[in-house]
Amino acid sequence: MGVTNIPEEHPDHDNFLPRALQLGETYDLVICDGQVLCTHARAKYREGREATRLAVTQLALGLEHLTPGGTMVVLLHKVEAWNTIRLLSKFKQCASIKLFKPTRAHAKRSSFYMVATQVESRCPQAAEAIVEWQRMWKIATFGTDQELDETIRASEADVEDVLTKFGPDIISMGRRVWGIQTEALAKAPFMKEP
Repeated sequence: MGVTNIPEEHPDHDNFLPRALQLGETYDLVICDGQVLCTHARAKYREGREATRLAVTQLALGLEHLTPGGTMVVLLHKVEAWNTIRLLSKFKQCASIKLFKPTRAHAKRSSFYMVATQVESRCPQAAEAIVEWQRMWKIATFGTDQELDETIRASEADVEDVLTKFGPDIISMGRRVWGIQTEALAKAPFMKEP
């Protein structure tokens, strides 16, 4: 993630792992579907940051080690959430993207997959995204809560621009995902009247 020295005073100093993927090591397919589970043991200070750390780690390492023209499959939540829209718009700049939501497993939930094919993993937009995700990881790992909040809020500055350029695509792609979730929720046992 671009860090070579862990500060001695960091509470998890001894828990960081050395580089696992070598420079130049690439893969045709990258799957980013790791999630933070409530059963995962972690220090209290990481509670509000772990999902961000895990997501940006997978994205940065995945895109950095994706063969040009390769495919990435990324687990996401809530098509309409700003962080999701922003991520989809980034991939749309350097790949062909489709959204997939299973009709059975997790149909009621907000989760879905982005399948990005023909990813131009060496284009300038991909390089910028990797740098941004590495920066976000550093802040989520070593920064303060205030620094993390400010970084997240700073990304909201380009909402209008992204929605102007990408809003119609989001609506078009999201319709199927929302439709599957709507149908599943309508049939859910907890929605039945007594």
